[in-house]
Amino acid sequence: MQWFPWLTPYYKRLIEQHQAQQAHPAQIVHAHQGMGAEALVWGVARWLLCESPQGHKACGQCHGCQLMLADNHPDWYPLSAEKGKQQIGIDVIRDTCEKVWHSPQQGGARVVWIDGAQRLTESAVNALLKTVEEPPANCWFLFTTPQLSHLPATLRSRCVVTNIAVPQEPQGLAWLARESQLPEPTLLTALRLSGGAPAQALTLINAPHWQKRQQIAEGIRSALPQQPMHLLPILMDEPSGEKIYWLMAFLLDALKLQRGGQTWLTHVDSEETSRYLCTLLGEQRLQQVIARCRDCHALLTQTPQVNTELVISDLLLTWETLLTTSQ
Repeated sequence: MQWFPWLTPYYKRLIEQHQAQQAHPAQIVHAHQGMGAEALVWGVARWLLCESPQGHKACGQCHGCQLMLADNHPDWYPLSAEKGKQQIGIDVIRDTCEKVWHSPQQGGARVVWIDGAQRLTESAVNALLKTVEEPPANCWFLFTTPQLSHLPATLRSRCVVTNIAVPQEPQGLAWLARESQLPEPTLLTALRLSGGAPAQALTLINAPHWQKRQQIAEGIRSALPQQPMHLLPILMDEPSGEKIYWLMAFLLDALKLQRGGQTWLTHVDSEETSRYLCTLLGEQRLQQVIARCRDCHALLTQTPQVNTELVISDLLLTWETLLTTSQ
């Protein structure tokens, strides 16, 4: 599993807590998607399950390390939502809680990792609480989530939270530049579209749909102001929620330019598109379109089986009305 340099201080802190026998048995790692929380948990779990750790590092040679590297350690319990399901149910939680009360098969620690802990059902959380509050000796619970507020207070109150902050933008950009040969403005755009998470930005620029962003920029300049509906096929392309997010970022950039905030643009490599939007809509109309984009994005990303074409068409028709009345 790839390691990321911004994780090192958090990793050392957690390991030092274990070395000082001051570690809490239940730890929530809260991090933006693409920050590498999984790598942090994996590293801590390897150290805990290593038979001869060397300072902050697992030895890499013992039987425990070899089992972890083979993804076959019997005292390592990684849990997440099953493929095709949105939630982590009670059955797998009950089964795991029962197993950790037995003696560890390798005679050392037991580590339970629940990835995407915000997906735990209410009954699954309730099944966890007693074991998390009073776990067996040398049993550790690690939870990862990008949405801490979605975890029930009953679970959060029994855990210690580690918040992984996004690295400073120069650090994130330097890491991206080592991983990709794309021009710096493009890398900075991807980083800002990813909320400052470098690994997510790298995934984004390597994805086939990254090229669709340029199509949206070109579509804005060719379809507006007369025919916003011409943007519909581009915005319908899956994942459509992401396309609306990119569109909203163009509009926000136009608003920033109107307010003198050129330094803080998101689409750094497509400033001409945002400047074009500035010529079409004043600040109040821009804010109205941005609000409708935000509502559209929420519907597309949070509502099951939503009619994508209808939702996006409604947004574009609203935009068309605002463009018409602004002329």
